[in-house]
Amino acid sequence: MNITVTHIFHNCFVLDVGSISLVFDIPAKRFRVRRVLAALENAVYGRDVVAFFSHSHLDHFAPDYLDVCSGAKSVKAVISDDIEEMYPEMIFKDVLIVEPDQNYFFENLKIETLMSNDLGVAFLIETAEGVRIYNGGDLACWDWDSSTEVQRRWTRHFFEKTVDKVTHFKPHIVFSNVERRLSGLAGAPFLIERTKPQYFIPTHALGRTQWLEGIHERVGIAAGKCFQYRRPGDLERFELTEI
Repeated sequence: MNITVTHIFHNCFVLDVGSISLVFDIPAKRFRVRRVLAALENAVYGRDVVAFFSHSHLDHFAPDYLDVCSGAKSVKAVISDDIEEMYPEMIFKDVLIVEPDQNYFFENLKIETLMSNDLGVAFLIETAEGVRIYNGGDLACWDWDSSTEVQRRWTRHFFEKTVDKVTHFKPHIVFSNVERRLSGLAGAPFLIERTKPQYFIPTHALGRTQWLEGIHERVGIAAGKCFQYRRPGDLERFELTEI
């Protein structure tokens, strides 16, 4: 099956699967310079969109997402419940509000949520065509040197338990944070080794994408199975097998 992925900014990507576009973590206006907004508008234009928001941090959630996706044919959204709590004044229409560690069916998508060790949720998604996708949001192995050894052990244990669940899901496509300031790259090599995805999308660059050149070697996956983007609007088409 042919898939297209488009980089927008940070953790925001558009994944075209069949007749729908899955859009992840559209950032708030402060993060959307002109080229970012243009890339997003172009990617969703005329498409049936399901937007996923993992949590309420503004680099992951745009309160005006309906406006920026106004060129889409239709827009539905899957929103973590901490966003609903953070924005009680918002009227959520055509929206599924999700809690951690739950299962849902929405817009012909099977959705399982995992509790994040940052805020909100991570997503396990299966499309009507059988394409399985993991998007971690801000869930990662955040074992910072500044943390205590107890905190670092807890973080690693939490991440390993999460990876067990993701491995059982057998994702074809994996989106996960790759943090250059951590020797373990926020757990991406371990996640890839365990899940063996057909395609990997590194996230959380906050616009600093130059260092991603050659990232496939550092995370342990073939170059043709890793999206190495530089600018908003960069896209790649790839084919999934054994769906």
